[in-house]
Amino acid sequence: MPKKLARIRWVAVAAWCGSNLVQAETLLEIYQLAMDNAPQVKAAEANYRAGKEALPQARAGLLPNISGSYDYQDGDGNQNVSRVLGADFVSRAPGDFDDETETYRLSLTQPVFNLPAWFNFQRGKVLDARAASQFSVDQQAILLEVTDAYFGVLRAGENLVSAEAEERAIARQLEQTKERFDVGLVPITDVHEAQAAYDTATVNTLEAKSALNIAFEALEVLTGRPHDHLVGLAASFPVTKPEPLDAESWVKFAQDNNFALEVSRLDMESARRGADIAKSGHAPTVTASIDYQKSQNQGVLNRDAGILNPTTGLIDPALRQPFVNDIESTVFGVSLNVPIFSGGLVSSQRRQAYQEWMRAQENYVLAQRNTTQDARSRHLQVLTDAARIQARRQAVTSAQSALDATQAGYEVGTRNIVDVLISQRTLYQAQRDYANARFDYINSMLRLREIAAQLGPGDVEQINRWLDPNLNVGKAGL
Repeated sequence: MPKKLARIRWVAVAAWCGSNLVQAETLLEIYQLAMDNAPQVKAAEANYRAGKEALPQARAGLLPNISGSYDYQDGDGNQNVSRVLGADFVSRAPGDFDDETETYRLSLTQPVFNLPAWFNFQRGKVLDARAASQFSVDQQAILLEVTDAYFGVLRAGENLVSAEAEERAIARQLEQTKERFDVGLVPITDVHEAQAAYDTATVNTLEAKSALNIAFEALEVLTGRPHDHLVGLAASFPVTKPEPLDAESWVKFAQDNNFALEVSRLDMESARRGADIAKSGHAPTVTASIDYQKSQNQGVLNRDAGILNPTTGLIDPALRQPFVNDIESTVFGVSLNVPIFSGGLVSSQRRQAYQEWMRAQENYVLAQRNTTQDARSRHLQVLTDAARIQARRQAVTSAQSALDATQAGYEVGTRNIVDVLISQRTLYQAQRDYANARFDYINSMLRLREIAAQLGPGDVEQINRWLDPNLNVGKAGL
């Protein structure tokens, strides 16, 4: 990068900071804040923990089921009991009663043979593994969100630097053109051309400032706190080609390790287990059980007076008679259940589960193909972006030389103001393209590592070493 351009950029950056005492935040600090505060992180963790519950829930279908109960009843009422004791003898016992009943029950059941429960347990293992793979996918996505947001700020900052430098250059050009017009060296059209270019540059600067502040807001979404200054990217950060260099190695890495592809494979395996569950819907089930029950009924029977006792010929008096009934039992049992016909429900569920399995298989094949294509395209994009950085750097140098030559020609009258303005626009566009090429390279390299399941916090630490503490990017004043 030419020394003149470097000075212009440093002046613009220093203007954003306002003071060398401003403490700018690094990528690593932003990443750590995001991991502590980003809703996406907490949602991914909750989703992971929820997914891990699939295995214990499935295992429960194979384990004993123990339940207990307690019943209490309090009753009262009237009774009129008659018993025939002989051909001509009837005994009647009218009266009322008041009693209480307590019942304790304890039941244990154990599946002995249950194919659907067994296949569901196997499916639970698959879902447990899927939760872990999906969590890895989410973690990589969050890391990319953080780096995208961070470098989105730096990208917007670089664009603002170019926009402000272009605005200042055109402002000086406009001033010079007006002076030359005043002494009759140029026509009024040159002044109009320069004024129009300056107005456009002013609008571009305002848009660049707005874009920079919006980029800062994206960081706040991830970290939950405002940010004012970030450390900029060093001008000499290393641009290397991916290692290994051949695309097929990256394809193999991706096919063997890609987390999203593993999620798709586990979805297919889960669907296959679901088909096994549905297919075993007509299988018999055997369950063993032990039931223990203790019941106590106690109360008082109040028999009314006035009944003739045929033996004595006397009227029986009223009688208060307490009673207690205790029952305790333990029952062992084995039950066999054979589903014979359920209105076609089981058969329909079996067909549905099979089609869902077929769908999952096709989705997995598609995921394999997409993973292969993504690995190759991202590998190629890294190579392209690495080459673009060198080409864009050279384009800045060439554009600067072209502008110098055009301005010299304008001074001697061989070039007009339009040529100068076009050369200036070309230079600053080349500067923006060069800055964007550097950020595009970082973006492409991270996504290549993501597709190969190699992206992790270590990459954040590595990129953080590419930052220059002397370069600060701050919010723009509008």
